Amino acid sequence: MLIIEKILLLKNSDIFKNCSEVDLIEIASICEEEHADKMTTIFKKGDAGNCMYFIYSGSVSVHDAEHQLAVLNENEIFGELSLLDSDTRSASITALSDCILLKIEQEAFYDVVAVNTDILKGIMRTLCRRLREQDRITIEMKRKNK
Repeated sequence: MLIIEKILLLKNSDIFKNCSEVDLIEIASICEEEHADKMTTIFKKGDAGNCMYFIYSGSVSVHDAEHQLAVLNENEIFGELSLLDSDTRSASITALSDCILLKIEQEAFYDVVAVNTDILKGIMRTLCRRLREQDRITIEMKRKNK
């Protein structure tokens, strides 16, 4: 994948949409392209986490055993908590189709965010959005079970 393709993907993501082109070039340079075939487990709940992924093409299932938590598609991210800490993965990820992913390792990410806090703000916005969505789902499920 060309660096310009990586930059375009990053620019279209919630995390990096407010970054300058210079910052996007730096971030794109630390992205590693990975391919995952349909039904491949990318990582399992409980695995050590030290990277996050952008979905360039394809879709993935976020799940806990057989319970599906979400389906993520192109331009979305997963594993972002592992950029902030090195705790274990909170869910499993399985490719629902053939996928092209961009992987960012934690150490390389720390080097980049040391000089650009806008990236951290983007990750926090994404995490907050996902927490709010999970809260909404939980409330809906409780109402249905009453």
